[in-house]
Amino acid sequence: MENEELKNKPEEEVTEEVEENELSDETFTYSIDNNNVNNDYSKNDGNGSIIYVVVGILILFAIIGVLVFFANRGRSKISGYNDIESRMVSAAKNYYEKNSNLLPAMDDSSASVSTDTLIESSLLKPFSEMVDEGVNCTGSVKVYKVGDEYSYFPYLNCGNDYESITLSKKIISDGVVTSGDGLYLMGDKYIYRGEYPNNYVKFGDKSWRIIGINNDGSIKMIYDDKKVERVAWDDRYNSDKESYFGINDFRLSRLLEYLKKIYGENNFVGKDYKKLLVKHDWCIGKISEDDVLINNMNLCSDTYNDLYIGVVDVSDILLPSLDKKCDSMYDIECTNYNYFLNINTGMTLNASRDNSYVIFSSNDGSIMNKNASIEGYARPVININSNVLYVDGDGTIDSPYIIK
Repeated sequence: MENEELKNKPEEEVTEEVEENELSDETFTYSIDNNNVNNDYSKNDGNGSIIYVVVGILILFAIIGVLVFFANRGRSKISGYNDIESRMVSAAKNYYEKNSNLLPAMDDSSASVSTDTLIESSLLKPFSEMVDEGVNCTGSVKVYKVGDEYSYFPYLNCGNDYESITLSKKIISDGVVTSGDGLYLMGDKYIYRGEYPNNYVKFGDKSWRIIGINNDGSIKMIYDDKKVERVAWDDRYNSDKESYFGINDFRLSRLLEYLKKIYGENNFVGKDYKKLLVKHDWCIGKISEDDVLINNMNLCSDTYNDLYIGVVDVSDILLPSLDKKCDSMYDIECTNYNYFLNINTGMTLNASRDNSYVIFSSNDGSIMNKNASIEGYARPVININSNVLYVDGDGTIDSPYIIK
């Protein structure tokens, strides 16, 4: 019995050793597995870098999103104010429908109604319901009579948050210059001078160029499309010449008839945009061909004001030149540094004081005289209301001024 027990004992020890060896093997195997795990972790380091990059990109997009949000928020505010201006106009129209006796009665006359009146009449919501808390607004709507139509111009002032701005104020705020291309103050009005001034404006679906801003704030513009008609300044029989040389009296001219005709036909200014035009003093003074110094020409010694569409006068073409040698009407230097060089202007409003049949025209920025009966281009010129609101653009050919 004892011998059998003794015999079995080593076997138990061997078994224990085997178990220890098996434990050692398991420990070794675990160590190898650990190494494998470590190896995998090293691989995950690469994945971690990718994760960092992805997270970084996401953060960047988040920042961009925030910036876009605030930018759009600013735009939506402006869009909201534009919407308020439109509501003001609608309210004013309703107001004057109920109070037609308050509408202006004469052409180019105006009336005005305050937003307080529109709100009190329940035609317009209180501003507190339309703007952010803490923003205080005031406003008014002006109405002008243009022929049989009425034009409405809103003005909204919300302090630092928003204020309606007219095109004329925008143009002036963009900068008045004393040298180089740009807007100049000359006497009591502003004119664009130089070869490449930023004076483009979109009016309706057509391109125009701003000649200048009149002393009443209205804006004088010339049609910039190449499609203009050729007509005779006048083709009547002239007794002095005993021929059909025409008569150079603007008030009796074919040119005046033509300008009234194109206004009525909506050829260059569409019906909706005619409401924005104003009549202005058109300088039709005659010029002596012996006294052609620019500073001596008194073109406004005679004016015509019953007209919505006209053509240029001689000074419109000459004054934009920046050449110091441009002193007289016939100086070829007047075509230098002058954007009218590239505008095939055609006939002017002015005629010779020395005879009854000569008028002045221009094709390339220079002035020439010719018989009134000879056909030439009649490029339209208009004056738009000083209250027209600016919407967008900087006056360049690629980004012309846009009006409301």
